[in-house]
Amino acid sequence: RIAGVKEIFMVTPPQPEGINPAILIAAKLCGINKIFKVGGAQAIAALAYGTETIPRVDKIVGPGNIFVAQAKKLVAGEVGIDIIAGPSEILIIADKTAQPEFIAADLLSQAEHDEEAKAILITPAKNLVAQVKKEIESQIAQLSRQQILRSALKKNGIIIITENISQAIELANELAPEHLMLTVKDPFRVLGKIKNAGSVFLGNFSPVAAGDYLAGPNHVLPTGGTARFSSPLGVYDFIKFFSFTYLSEEQLKKLGKDIIRLARLEGLEAHARSVELRLINH
Repeated sequence: RIAGVKEIFMVTPPQPEGINPAILIAAKLCGINKIFKVGGAQAIAALAYGTETIPRVDKIVGPGNIFVAQAKKLVAGEVGIDIIAGPSEILIIADKTAQPEFIAADLLSQAEHDEEAKAILITPAKNLVAQVKKEIESQIAQLSRQQILRSALKKNGIIIITENISQAIELANELAPEHLMLTVKDPFRVLGKIKNAGSVFLGNFSPVAAGDYLAGPNHVLPTGGTARFSSPLGVYDFIKFFSFTYLSEEQLKKLGKDIIRLARLEGLEAHARSVELRLINH
């Protein structure tokens, strides 16, 4: 709405009991014009090409499962998309001031998404590692999605011990995670050295879940290292512009010879002639 989009549609998978009331309230607050009860790759196809009941749109945004991600990849170019979102990721940089129970909880909060989720801890504090591992085991026992959690951690749960925080920052910038937590003594100092991340959470009391739900920033974030060249979804993704050119006769005479020269260097004689004719005839 802030970007001036006139029509906003939502798609959500149909459920036997209907659409969750919480989703309906969120849609109303966001100014959604229409909601269509369809999900998955078929929803992406319907939005990209249109059906008898679902209008074709100009841009499709929002995360989904692997089928949604692949469908968005296929229709990119037919419509605009935001990003090809992959499995959820969290990378935590921690020093000796970090709270092991908080770290464990945050790693698990992302690992519970699915079995391909990535949960990474990078720290120079060797004593912290054993404490975090102990907390992870203790907390998993209290959670309902234990099979998913254990599978995700077995596949993509990583703890890296570095020589210092600078080395941890270097690795984080290389990995360009979706969620980056800085649980260090002076997170704002470290923040100035971060180049690649989807969203950064500073300090011991800024859990990723806060960003998921209420903290403010958009939570459609680049994954799979794409934060090296892309940004979170924002108002700017719904704004487009065009350029325009106006040259007076005198301005064209001033630039004309150089334009002609460049066109002929490229072997495009018709380009050159389109300028040359104007200069000759006037």
